[in-house]
Amino acid sequence: MIATTTPARSSSTFLSAGQTFLADDLFSSGGSQVLTVARLVQDRFGLRHVVLRNDDGREISAFVEQVELAIALGNLRPVAEALEGIAC
Repeated sequence: MIATTTPARSSSTFLSAGQTFLADDLFSSGGSQVLTVARLVQDRFGLRHVVLRNDDGREISAFVEQVELAIALGNLRPVAEALEGIAC
């Protein structure tokens, strides 16, 4: 994919590099995985993508709108919120 890190002019997003989310993962032993926003890019067609990186260094690219919807539906939870209910 040919993309630039120039943000889209038409709309904005609350996502930014460095944000960390917890995603339910039915296939891992822990039952969830941590995903960090590595970067936001815009492709040559003007579509915005979020590149997420997991703990193993694998990168996953998804449309900004898909990630925002996953957060709104609770499929991706900010790590700070996900850990609030855990007693130390």
